[in-house]
Amino acid sequence: MKDTGRVATLGDDWCDMSEGCDLDHTALPRELRTEMHPAHPFFGAALEVIAHRRTNDDVLCHHLDTPARFSILHLTWSGREEIGSCPTIDADGEWPHIVAYENDVEEALSAAEALEQAGRRTPMGPAGTPSPPLHVKAVHAWAEDSAIPPEPDRRR
Repeated sequence: MKDTGRVATLGDDWCDMSEGCDLDHTALPRELRTEMHPAHPFFGAALEVIAHRRTNDDVLCHHLDTPARFSILHLTWSGREEIGSCPTIDADGEWPHIVAYENDVEEALSAAEALEQAGRRTPMGPAGTPSPPLHVKAVHAWAEDSAIPPEPDRRR
């Protein structure tokens, strides 16, 4: 999928895989394949990594067997097959669901920034850890995939 305009609507935090950046884009799909395990809901799914978040380890995937479906997964970069719910599925659905999830992320970041400016929240430290953590609810809108467990709020 080479739809750079669509990815651009998610904001500056996302790098389309067709763009150049400091990250080796060939490593992203390779790590995703490495982390997938037989118990993961997307194990064996034909996923194409179309973008990555610049500020963390999220990747945006297009489901090649279901063209209307997109997912945001959070990689661990462990370099090995994961267990449990990793890599986590933060958003899963059609394009409007992905945009809604991203809007929630932006809203949480904006609210935290306003609190920091008002002196009511400790700014993000040098390790990149905000205090207290931000919470963004995962979006699981692909109805036919009951194998995806509901997840608790994701810390940002």
